[in-house]
Amino acid sequence: MVEQKKLTIWTRNFICTTLANMMLCLGHFAVNPLVVSYAKSMNASESLTGFLAGMFFGVALAMRPISGPMITKMDKRKLLFAVFVLGAIANLGYALFPTIPAFVVFRFVNGAQYSFVGSLVMTLVADSLPPEKMGTGLGVYGVGGAIGMSIAPAIGNWIVKNSGGYDLTSSYRPVFLYSMTIMLLALIPCIISTPDKKTTEKAEVGVWYKNIFTMKCLPVAIVMLFLIIAYSSYNNYMVEFAKQMNIENVSLFFTVLAFALMLTRPLLGPLMDKIGGRKVMLPMMGIFAASFVITGTSKTLIQLLVAAVVIAIGYGAAQPSLQAAALRAVPVAKRGVASNTIYIGMDLGFFLSPLISAFLAERTGSYGTMYSLTSLFVVASMVILFFLWDRMKPVV
Repeated sequence: MVEQKKLTIWTRNFICTTLANMMLCLGHFAVNPLVVSYAKSMNASESLTGFLAGMFFGVALAMRPISGPMITKMDKRKLLFAVFVLGAIANLGYALFPTIPAFVVFRFVNGAQYSFVGSLVMTLVADSLPPEKMGTGLGVYGVGGAIGMSIAPAIGNWIVKNSGGYDLTSSYRPVFLYSMTIMLLALIPCIISTPDKKTTEKAEVGVWYKNIFTMKCLPVAIVMLFLIIAYSSYNNYMVEFAKQMNIENVSLFFTVLAFALMLTRPLLGPLMDKIGGRKVMLPMMGIFAASFVITGTSKTLIQLLVAAVVIAIGYGAAQPSLQAAALRAVPVAKRGVASNTIYIGMDLGFFLSPLISAFLAERTGSYGTMYSLTSLFVVASMVILFFLWDRMKPVV
C-alpha cells in the first residue's frame, strides 16, 4: 500500500513569497499614509494633494490591461524581482528629488509597480499551494500583510519625527530610503525561491487581451469592489468619526483591528477548506455588515474596539475565502488573470470609497450614520455572492 503524501502549505516558494509580501507591506505602508503631508510640505494645493493621493490607485487600475497578460505569459519569479527593483527606484526618486513634478513622476512609477505586485504575489502563493489547502494558505499569507499594515505606519511616522532634517520636506527623505532598503531586501526571498514552472505554452493562454479579465471571477471582483468600498471607510474616516463623537485614543482601534486580523485569518482559512467557501463567506460577511452598525452607534472607545474585533472576524475570513474561491475556479495557467480580475475590483473600491463615504457623510451630517449606511454595500455583496456563486465551480 502506497503511503499518501501529506499535504502542506509550508513549501519554499510559499514561505519566500509570503516573506516578500510582508516586506512589501512594511515598505509601502510606511510611505503611503505620508503622501498628503509630504505633498503639503512642498506647498502643494489641496486639489493637488488629493490628486497625488488618488492617482496611485488610478495608475494601478489603468495598468491592469498590461500587468494581467504579463503575469500570465512571463516568468513570474523574474517579474517579481523586476517589480521590487521598480519599487526601490520609485522610493529612491522620492528621496533624491523633493519637488512636486518629480513626485508626480515617481508616484506614477510606484502606481505601476503596485499594479503588478499584488496580483503577482497572490498568483505565486496560489501556485505554491495544493488546491485542498488554498484557503488555509491564503489566510496565513494574509497575516504577513496584516503585520506590515499594523506596524509600518508607526515606523514611517517615527522615522519622520526623529529624522532631524534641516527642513520639513527633508525630514521625509529617511523614510523613503527605509522603504527603498526594504524593497531591495525583498529581493532575497525572490532569489532563493524556485524557478517558475512552465504550466502551459503561450498559445494555450490565448492572446493578450484574453488575459486581462475573466468572467469566471466576475462575482468575486464585484463582491471585492463592494467590500473594499466598505472596509476603506474605516481607514478614511475613523479619525474624523472619533473627533465627532469625542472619543480619544482612537489609534487603539487600528491596533486591535490589526492584531485581530493576524489571529482570525490563519484560523478561519482551514474552515473554508473543510466545509466550503459559501458556507464560510456568507455568515462572515453578515458579521462584517454588523460591524458597521456597531461602529455607527458607538459612543465609547470600548464599543469601537469591540467593532474592530467584529471587523476582523468578518472581513478577515471573507477576503482570503473569496480569493481562494476565485483562484480555484480557473485553470492553473489562468491564475494570473484571476488575480488581476480580483484586483480590478479592489482598485475600483479603493478609488471610489473616499468619494462615496464623503457623499454619505455630507448628506447625513453624521459619520455614525455614514457607517451604518455603509453596511448596505456588504449586504449587496452577500446577495450577489448568493446568486452568482455557482459560476465559480472549482476546476483545480
